[in-house]
Amino acid sequence: MERIWGPVNGFYLAAYAAAAGDGEHFTSYAKVCWTRPESYWDADCAFKIFGGEHHSSLDGALDAVSADAANEISYLPTHARSLAEKRQRDHGRAAIPRLFANAFFRHYRRREALLFS
Repeated sequence: MERIWGPVNGFYLAAYAAAAGDGEHFTSYAKVCWTRPESYWDADCAFKIFGGEHHSSLDGALDAVSADAANEISYLPTHARSLAEKRQRDHGRAAIPRLFANAFFRHYRRREALLFS
């Protein structure tokens, strides 16, 4: 099952959920996308999120990873929204500045370090 929506602060979200290996729980994934994708699988994404594999329903798995993705977007640098909107206007052809990519990943690693320390 997949869900696509947005924009959320300039980005589109594509989420996917399926039964986990044990068949009793569900796992979910999300992609934070520069432009609105046709499907989860064809998404031009800025980054991906694993939503876990402990959910009791498909809808619950999608809801959880959707909340995680929206939360991650809220932590992006302020110029991320304008870059996403530019890529949408240029139909995905606008280049991602190296400076932005470096700043984004520094920010993301710093945030991960705080969460897991």
